[in-house]
Amino acid sequence: MTESASKDRVRQEGRAWAVAIVAIIASVLISVNNQKLGATSSLVLPALGIDTSDMSILMSVNGYVGFVLAFFAATIILKLGTKKTTLMVLACATVGAVISALATSYDMLLVGRLIEGVGYSCIGTVVPVLFSEWFPPSKRGLPMGIFSVWVPFGGLFIMGTSGFLFDVGTPESYHNVFWFVVALLVVVIVAWLIAAKNPQVSYLDADQSADEESPKVSEGFKSLSCWLAFLAFAAFSLGTACVMNFETLYMVQTMGMDQGAANAQLNILNIAVIAGGIVMGFVLNAVVGSMKRLTILCVASAVEGVAFAFAYIITPDLIVPWMVVFGLANGVVPAIFFTMVAEIAPRPQLAPVASTLMSLGQCVGGILFGSVGAIVAAAWSAATGVLAAAGIVLFASSLALLFVIRARLKKAQN
Repeated sequence: MTESASKDRVRQEGRAWAVAIVAIIASVLISVNNQKLGATSSLVLPALGIDTSDMSILMSVNGYVGFVLAFFAATIILKLGTKKTTLMVLACATVGAVISALATSYDMLLVGRLIEGVGYSCIGTVVPVLFSEWFPPSKRGLPMGIFSVWVPFGGLFIMGTSGFLFDVGTPESYHNVFWFVVALLVVVIVAWLIAAKNPQVSYLDADQSADEESPKVSEGFKSLSCWLAFLAFAAFSLGTACVMNFETLYMVQTMGMDQGAANAQLNILNIAVIAGGIVMGFVLNAVVGSMKRLTILCVASAVEGVAFAFAYIITPDLIVPWMVVFGLANGVVPAIFFTMVAEIAPRPQLAPVASTLMSLGQCVGGILFGSVGAIVAAAWSAATGVLAAAGIVLFASSLALLFVIRARLKKAQN
């Protein structure tokens, strides 16, 4: 490394955290934008004259959007760069939010949700690549760990603030919440325009020689490690969606809780997820080396897989310990995957492909979740097989990823 390049890296350290903080806040607000419908569903239903089936479509449409966009996201990032792509993602989220806030019909709200889905589906692809550019591998753990819990952070925020903005006796007052989210997104766009710059030295290009040909996107899509990450994230997303969407209903129907008590119980899980992700960020900064990190991933995946299997058969006396264990593992798994996105790719410059396939897996898991409702309708325990299978796939994919990357590293040393 030249003396000039070394100085550039020192100078960009402070800027890196400024960019990371704004990107994390932007991610949380995009999660807020996605979950605002859940926070106001009891008002939206009568205001628009729709039923729960229509509501389910509105809530899940982002998964289908993400599935389509995933095949283009890596190319967009490689062409535009992370700075412009993040701005585009925020712009889509904001435009969709404005349309949703203006909507007075189901069809118009569906259009808004589709456009919002672009932001929700793509932010999880671009931010890990952004952090991989700005931070060296030894320092990515903390920002990635914080980012990895952007979804539960957004849920906690909107559930905690929305009640101050609507009147349960006036269904149309849900618009107040929607406009509040629009205002937050506009503020974060301004903050991004001020804070965001391209790094003076990209750590994704650190190992690329001057005469080395830039990698093609197709190389990443042919990589076994990237597809193993896809499988792991699909299984992780399916199991997580089952718990986050149906666990409160399970507690109400099988444990005799009311909805308020069940929601409070689920918040224990959300807090554990956030704690797990942030603590793992510190751990990953201290634990250097792909094999050590992947070993932690395999252990966490095994714990999470077992926790999946108990989701719909857990007893009241074990529900709190189960939620703590489930939540901690649920925070650890994505934190490691996001931190290692450049190492999972066949070459660091192809980190956008690895990140894209992980996001694609998340969308596939969300789509598969749509079939769980019919199984649950028959019997809660009937879905245990699905959850156990998701846990097995998560662990097996993580373990296979460890062996594939270990073989790659050995080949590179020879």
